[in-house]
Amino acid sequence: MPHHTPAPTPSRAVYGFVMFLSLQLLFAIYLIWSLVPKQYFELVGFNFLPQRHWAVSVPIFILTATFIFGFVIYPSLGLLMTPHYDDIRTIMDKTGRKIKKNAVILQEDVTEDCICKSKEKCWKEYYKHDKNFIKKSIPAAEDLNIWDVSEDLYLNNM
Repeated sequence: MPHHTPAPTPSRAVYGFVMFLSLQLLFAIYLIWSLVPKQYFELVGFNFLPQRHWAVSVPIFILTATFIFGFVIYPSLGLLMTPHYDDIRTIMDKTGRKIKKNAVILQEDVTEDCICKSKEKCWKEYYKHDKNFIKKSIPAAEDLNIWDVSEDLYLNNM
């Protein structure tokens, strides 16, 4: 038995085309049923058709159910999976990076050769002579220790 794959294959293309044509045909039948007066159906011989209010009621029901699922149920499931605010998982997790105290940036990879075509546009001299550049740079995103945050918020502001 062949392995099922989401990749486009000729058999999937045929199924998709048949589904497209079927939905187009069903939509055309729906439009004819909802828009053509009842006398024309009786002339042709169709006497047992659903009432016309179903042409409006069913789409409204589907849209209402979709709205309730999309804006109430689905976000509520996300809130149910969120840990409580005093749970340890809201403070730290196993994938977070912790700040290293007294971290030193290693500059061993820096070479003295410039690969720029134009010396006027070369920034290598700027990087080499500016000692404050690395100190003023924005650090990478890291997790803060809860004790440091509490100390900054509550102890240092008094």
